[in-house]
Amino acid sequence: MYYPSTPELAEMVRLLSKARMDNWLAEELGTWRWWTLFILLIIPWFIWYKYADKKQLHEITLSGAIITIITITLDEFGFVLSLWHYPINVIPLFPRLTSVDYTIVPIIHMMLYQYFTTWKSFFWAVVATTTVYAFIAEPLLVQLGFYQLLKWNYLYSFPIYIFIGLFSRWIVKKIFEIVKRG
Repeated sequence: MYYPSTPELAEMVRLLSKARMDNWLAEELGTWRWWTLFILLIIPWFIWYKYADKKQLHEITLSGAIITIITITLDEFGFVLSLWHYPINVIPLFPRLTSVDYTIVPIIHMMLYQYFTTWKSFFWAVVATTTVYAFIAEPLLVQLGFYQLLKWNYLYSFPIYIFIGLFSRWIVKKIFEIVKRG
């Protein structure tokens, strides 16, 4: 059985990156889908800044950073394993739904963290938000051509979204407990 060498793999990656860039310039840049993703990448941050509790900014932004890291990592795994595909990208060399990974999901979770201060209220807010993500937002993104399921089902997303929300809050609370003690 033939296995490509490291230099051959590097060349394949270079060719794929060039093909992505060429496709992006010819097919994606400036389309209504691209503009939608671009606006969703930028504008929500201004809205978030207006409503974010500046007294809790360290906790809230740490929560958002953890959410972003987890979301990007899981999205990369899913993309590389061909579980899903994104036919349109704001930035051509990032094969993920950048607007959702870097903006929408972190901002929503930061607002949940800010407004739902008890574990019980936070849990139910995460469950409600997760239900919207998995069973309304994802199908809508598929319908509008922003997202394609290959070997994935919306139901799989549901527990993952819940885990991400609860785990990030748990980590932030632990870190700030340690900081307050130390």
